Amino acid sequence: MKCLKTLFSMIIVVSCHLEYGDGRRILRIKDFITDTNHKNVDYSQVFQKAWKGLCEGEGEGEGTGGSSLVINENEKYTIQPQLFEGPCVSSYIHIQIDGKIEAPKRPKQWGNKRTESWLMFKNVESLFINGSGVLDPHGETWWRSVRHSKRPRTLSFKQCTDIIYNGLTQYNSPKNHISVYGCTNATLSNLTLLAPEKSPNTDGIGISLSHNIRILDSSIQTGDDCIAITGGRGGSSDINITRVACGPGHGISIGSLGKGDIDDTVEKVIVRSCSFWGTQNGARIKTGGKRLAKNMLFENITVTNTKYPIIIDQHYSNGGTGHVKGNAVKVSDVTFRYIEGTSASKIAIKLDCDENQECHDIVMEHIKLTSAKPGKKLSAYCKFAGVKASFVNIHINCGLYISSTFAVVSSSSKNYLATYTKDIF
Repeated sequence: MKCLKTLFSMIIVVSCHLEYGDGRRILRIKDFITDTNHKNVDYSQVFQKAWKGLCEGEGEGEGTGGSSLVINENEKYTIQPQLFEGPCVSSYIHIQIDGKIEAPKRPKQWGNKRTESWLMFKNVESLFINGSGVLDPHGETWWRSVRHSKRPRTLSFKQCTDIIYNGLTQYNSPKNHISVYGCTNATLSNLTLLAPEKSPNTDGIGISLSHNIRILDSSIQTGDDCIAITGGRGGSSDINITRVACGPGHGISIGSLGKGDIDDTVEKVIVRSCSFWGTQNGARIKTGGKRLAKNMLFENITVTNTKYPIIIDQHYSNGGTGHVKGNAVKVSDVTFRYIEGTSASKIAIKLDCDENQECHDIVMEHIKLTSAKPGKKLSAYCKFAGVKASFVNIHINCGLYISSTFAVVSSSSKNYLATYTKDIF
């Protein structure tokens, strides 16, 4: 509750000063440019000076409204990888980007190819970034020339608290477009993340080791997961994803979890009122190690031409050494509710659970899926899962579990029902 109060207070204060009044100090990039002829095309040092002015509160007197850094619509700057590090003296920091910030166009022009991110905010509290501008790291030049492990993310928030990131567009990340790592209380909203369908490993938003994170009202079109949530040794929890349009891409994924045989926990996740178009997956949980994934809700989901609209995979290895038998992440208390649309493959529901760990308390309610190919019948693949389902128009048979009650009315009827109860064979 304290974090929420801080966040809302920050929104109110910043909103009051967006017109740059009430004593708020306005900084502009041009104020820090000493090269008046603008012969220098790299503005990296200029941005560091501007960040120092923001973070250290230079020129702020007692009772002032803080500082804002403003990049206007007609401004364009090229910068090398940047670390914007706190803690800061200012009680909150506002950056408004209406122009364009881009990276050097070729990897060899970057100062340090091994950098974790092009732009990183680390150990910053109460940061508000908004605007109608563009971040362009020119990742398309990295995809074929540099292997995945050496490519940087575009934007990272690392060990930050009370963050708002709103309104910007990001193009063609070398790897993840946005990384949220070790953060508490962040809202990412009204974002547009764009990369070609076949661009490698260009995830939209990656969340790990973070708590109380909201992703709202955004469009994500990439070559990998639109959103991926992982836990790490400290876990991730209280994640809310609402009104996100995903596609193309691999869907919204919980995981992959348990990579490297580490303890990995994700819990209290809500994915609501989201849409998937032409994606490899829709609502997805992928695991391969140990620990647990629990208390999740996928609700009011629309899928269009999606290969696997609903999928849980406890044997996910992502091309690694493979799954270790009996060492799967525990998956339990997962609800899929009000999901409808079209499946691109015959198997619309895939629950591939581990023989030893199994999937427990999987609830499916009001699921209506049809084939993207008219006249084709859909099916479900299910192993070692305890499923309770009602108003599902696809028959589910879960191996060791059999249905004690089962009834389906033709999918053309408005009243269709499939009820399953978990019984050990």
